[in-house]
Amino acid sequence: MLKSYLKSGVAIASVAVALSVAPAFAQSGDQGGDRPDLSPDFHAQAHDAAVQAGQVPAGPVMGAPAGHIDSRDLANVGPDGAPIVDCPDGKPEANAAAWKDIPDGLRKIARPGACYSRLLVPPKFDSYIDHVIVQQAHSETRTVPEVAQMVEKDVMVEPAHTVHHTVTAVTHTEMATEIVRPATERDEVVPARYETRIQHVMVSPERREWVKSAGYATGAALVTPGDHEPVRYRADGTLNWPGKDGGAVVPASEDTAQYLQRGSAQPIWCLQLIPAVYRDQEVRVEVTPATTRHIDIPAVTRQVSRIVVDVPERVVEDTVPPVFEKRRVKEVVTPAHTETVEVPAVYHDETKTRVTDAARPVWREVLCQKNASPAVITDIQKALAAKGYDPGAIDGHIGSKTVSAMQKFEADSNLPQGQISIEAVKALGVSIEHD
Repeated sequence: MLKSYLKSGVAIASVAVALSVAPAFAQSGDQGGDRPDLSPDFHAQAHDAAVQAGQVPAGPVMGAPAGHIDSRDLANVGPDGAPIVDCPDGKPEANAAAWKDIPDGLRKIARPGACYSRLLVPPKFDSYIDHVIVQQAHSETRTVPEVAQMVEKDVMVEPAHTVHHTVTAVTHTEMATEIVRPATERDEVVPARYETRIQHVMVSPERREWVKSAGYATGAALVTPGDHEPVRYRADGTLNWPGKDGGAVVPASEDTAQYLQRGSAQPIWCLQLIPAVYRDQEVRVEVTPATTRHIDIPAVTRQVSRIVVDVPERVVEDTVPPVFEKRRVKEVVTPAHTETVEVPAVYHDETKTRVTDAARPVWREVLCQKNASPAVITDIQKALAAKGYDPGAIDGHIGSKTVSAMQKFEADSNLPQGQISIEAVKALGVSIEHD
């Protein structure tokens, strides 16, 4: 059914989406979801993108090698140094809209006030020489009969066998100590002493809330570099990559199919920080802990006699050798066989293109109404126009032409396509920081 939906073209059509922020909150009991797994190098990619965007300093992260984020360092501390606190009921972001869509790795490095969305990384190709067969190899065979002779040989008429007999065990009697009642122990408890004191108690812990807003629609999920042709989804679950000689067929993973099903306007997520709430209350505090007094009770034993085996009973095995006699038998000197004359195949070389890395969705920090001011958008439109891309009117508003021009720039720069990422804005030479 998913293939029929994608085949219809709806999944990769341009969808007009209003740029209004519409936060929604998921039920605390919501389970499951279609979150994509993070790629193995997600943390390194996320840190590199943050360095390019000017949001974290370059170099090792939290004591790890450069370009690597140690998940143990991020388990309890966010990128701004503040502790990460689970939401009520022990479920992270339990009151955020569709929080299950956000990967665990992204939650650990996300900054309050920043926006994130899924983008699609285009596939990679290379050329290779294919050794194509023109004429199949074939063979001619003939059968050569066997050559045999009669010879005299020793033939076994009775196989070797074994005879068993039992040797009785050797024993003696001795006295031994037997436990009638095992040793035990008893603890006497001295109760603890308590006092009532005033304590500053947290009523509501600090938490983070994800706010979901609509993304920007692109003309297609992917376009090709240079000629900017849209990439189409095929009925057999692959992508048709336009190009010379009919283009190429690119495999599409399940995550890529889900990305295309949602359309090019992927949602944008913003992380907000809600401070903790405290109050004073009386609590009962232990002044002197409870103690115990240990009492050991010795075991009760008696002397008994028992039989001890010095040499255990065993079975002795004797081997009777086989019996042979002389007989004349047929012996094959040369077995029957076939002789084959091989005619080699004829080949010629063809240059072909193949996919080395399939298209895949990734998470990136993106522009949204929190950071996409008219001044920033105007700078982006000017930068696109300076590089030869048509953003439409330079008016400080993101329209379909601006989105299309940005996607063409991302395709030509081998950047992930979809929402306008901070990585792509930095590649244009535009700063999102304005007075």
